[in-house]
Amino acid sequence: MPGRLMAGVVDSGTGLAHRWLRQRGLFAELRALEGSERALEGSREASEDTGNSTGDDVGKVGRGEGAGEAGKIGRGEVLSIRLSRAQAALLAEAVACSRYRSRSAYLRAVATGRDRRGPILAKAGVLFFWARAHFGETIGPEEQEELGRLGQFLFGTEDVGEMLALIRRHLRAARLAASGRLGGAESLPPAPKRVQQRVGSGLSTEVSTRVCRERKRLIRENAAYSAYSGMSGFIRHVALGWDRNGEILARCAAIAEWMKGCLEGQVDLEGQVGPEDWKRLDGETHRRFGVYLSGPGASGRVDVEGALRRGARHLLGAAPETFSSRVPAEL
Repeated sequence: MPGRLMAGVVDSGTGLAHRWLRQRGLFAELRALEGSERALEGSREASEDTGNSTGDDVGKVGRGEGAGEAGKIGRGEVLSIRLSRAQAALLAEAVACSRYRSRSAYLRAVATGRDRRGPILAKAGVLFFWARAHFGETIGPEEQEELGRLGQFLFGTEDVGEMLALIRRHLRAARLAASGRLGGAESLPPAPKRVQQRVGSGLSTEVSTRVCRERKRLIRENAAYSAYSGMSGFIRHVALGWDRNGEILARCAAIAEWMKGCLEGQVDLEGQVGPEDWKRLDGETHRRFGVYLSGPGASGRVDVEGALRRGARHLLGAAPETFSSRVPAEL
């Protein structure tokens, strides 16, 4: 049925919403923004007519549906979700490592699909990106510093060890959540101290965020077309990046463990990562996933592009070339 097709029922096979559903969400987001702009313009015109504007009403209307409703957001436009202690901690870390100033702002952007790159697991695609860029090369201090600068850009920490610890923590959380065994935060690797300092204390397991009616309808539709039982479950999984493809997350974990071993000196080649170390990663990838990186792929060709490019694109939400263009030139 054309309606079902355009609604995104067709599975993309990647764990992401189908491109038609993402496009539908984009138009809904644009409609919401246009409604806010019309409301703001209506408020300004009304203020000019009365000649008595304090600016307060303008701020209220800018969040609303239209000038006719005075931009008020009522109880029906409030989203409330409950989190476990571990989920609350992971969400706080995602917000702390993002450009958003509050959980509400983060949830509004991520739950509507407007920002697919907010979760820590999305940013973990930088490991695929970096491995693809340097595969087979001898890695010394300069390349490690490059990865550190990317970590500062994405996670707010230039320490590669801290970045890997944060990624491994969220990868393990996703694996435990998928198996139904995620308990408290103590079951996860510890978060880096600098991230903990940014998060602070007193994490709340109840989150309420105000959204305009158009965005709430969009979130509800996305939840209905997803595999989750309800809107709360959908928001929790999307906000934490748990909707990503499980096999790609497992491959990312393998790369993270390999890099951790390199940093800790378990791979010893005069303090560098050389061709033999890359072969070790290739062998582990083939053993666990049946995918060669430098050896012959299923079609007899080298599969670096297939294995690493797909992983980077899936997690980063963009082709490696597109991601490169968004990285500041000084990095």
